[in-house]
Amino acid sequence: MSDAGLIPRNGLPPFLSGVLHEEASPKTDLLAQDPPAFDCALAAETALRSYGLSGAIKPLSAEKDANFLITLPTGERALLKITNAAEERTVTDMQTAALMHLAATDPTLPVQRICASLNGKAAEIVTASDGQSHVVRLMSYLEGTTLSHATPGPNLYSALGNFHARVTLGLRGFFHAGGNHFLQWDIKRARHLRPLLTDIRDINLRAQLERRLDHFEAEIAPLLPRLRAQIVHNDFNPHNILVDAPHATYPVGLIDFGDMVHTPIACDLAVACSYQIGSGTDPLRAICEMVSGYTNCLQLEPEEIALLPSLIRLRHTTTLAIGASRARRYPANAPYILRNADAAQRGLATLDQIGDATVINALKRAAAI
Repeated sequence: MSDAGLIPRNGLPPFLSGVLHEEASPKTDLLAQDPPAFDCALAAETALRSYGLSGAIKPLSAEKDANFLITLPTGERALLKITNAAEERTVTDMQTAALMHLAATDPTLPVQRICASLNGKAAEIVTASDGQSHVVRLMSYLEGTTLSHATPGPNLYSALGNFHARVTLGLRGFFHAGGNHFLQWDIKRARHLRPLLTDIRDINLRAQLERRLDHFEAEIAPLLPRLRAQIVHNDFNPHNILVDAPHATYPVGLIDFGDMVHTPIACDLAVACSYQIGSGTDPLRAICEMVSGYTNCLQLEPEEIALLPSLIRLRHTTTLAIGASRARRYPANAPYILRNADAAQRGLATLDQIGDATVINALKRAAAI
């Protein structure tokens, strides 16, 4: 790189949109790989050499990658994302290409934008202190409060459903070789959860989840190929949704496209609904409002609604199985890994108490079917 490339820029690099030409890499076990060996000093050097940026560097929490918040002298902020070396390059390229696709198809969607490197690329390759190579990307930083730290206001859930549908529609027609990769968080892959159940210490819960997987294989899996499918976000959860204020009235951003996959859109919606099952006298209120807002933008088919209760249960099953397995492997990080486990168990209990017929009828009314 020439010396000119080391001159810090005064602002963010230009955003990229359109089509990305992907590269291939060998497949490895992502869940077994440690996060990238990057500290703030190496992140700062990478930002300068690859993007010509300098500023205050702050590490952000991440499960498998290394993320750094960069605050420029101008006050602008950006996210430097160092991808786990074990992630398939094709999958990383898919995530980047999806953000560029959304920038082109729906520029008003509040999702992160990909910044160009000094070489004009959407991503660069950097070497960590342990000698491993990683994909590095610079993205715009979205301001807002995560829904997990906010109090929902009136009409928020309807707005969330509409926002979710807009993202799904924005990705309609987006194709990528990485879309068919194996992702354990993909509900249609639920049968692969069985080996993980051995890490669940509660034998009653383990037996319950085994029955869920039996039902999936016998009754649900044969129906999934009939449903509409595409590449989706697949992780529309309160930790990834940004809202306007601590007392939230509408969404202002969606982050973390790391679980993207080609799967039925009903599975994607089930992920979103699984986090919004409430308690008290009306536990279905939030998911019904979400479905109502969703269908105002993207109509659901009766077959999709009929499967939603089972798919929501499968998301809870996935959360509990993967959480138990990863908590055993990484005990020091267990509190973070298991942060959704209690809510998943409550969600399963609530759905069982209400019954599928009642849930389906409520969702049909919400969807005006």
